[in-house]
Amino acid sequence: MVITPNFASLSALTGKNLACGIGTPVLVPGSADCQEQSRRAEVTANGSVTIAEAGGGEGIWVPYVPSRTLYGWSTAGAKWMGTGPFSGCHIAFFTDGTRVGMAHIAKESNTSAAGDAWSAFSAQGGITVLNEWKVGLPDQSRYSASYIFLDLLADKVSMARLDVHVTGMGGSDGAIFAVEKVL
Repeated sequence: MVITPNFASLSALTGKNLACGIGTPVLVPGSADCQEQSRRAEVTANGSVTIAEAGGGEGIWVPYVPSRTLYGWSTAGAKWMGTGPFSGCHIAFFTDGTRVGMAHIAKESNTSAAGDAWSAFSAQGGITVLNEWKVGLPDQSRYSASYIFLDLLADKVSMARLDVHVTGMGGSDGAIFAVEKVL
């Protein structure tokens, strides 16, 4: 069953296994450290939960790439935006005046080419950063990661975080152990 990943629908998924089937995109060596990369996607919840690329999907997924900043824009008909896994990277929401954007900013350290590239992109004319913050490791005692979903259908900004005990650091699969309403 395809779901719109908002706080209400995600809250019912605690204890189920999550698999993110959207892999790391192939980037051209030497390409920009901050670039637009997004995928049409859907989230299904049957016996398990799957995030998958789907040409007709109702969501926009911004993939994670180590040492890079990737971002995407909302599009006509999109009901949600999402990105992950997070275990210390930054997330940002921004606008160009007509569209909402989401960025996954890889931060392996306090200074990084991805962070510098994001700063240059977000400082350019026409971009207004609405919010940016670090999404820390959700469980310090185990391998874990978070996924963030922005509900584009809500009357006011609505966002949820899904926390997963993953099978290895940087992993994208495992048991959902918490869902939190961020906004």
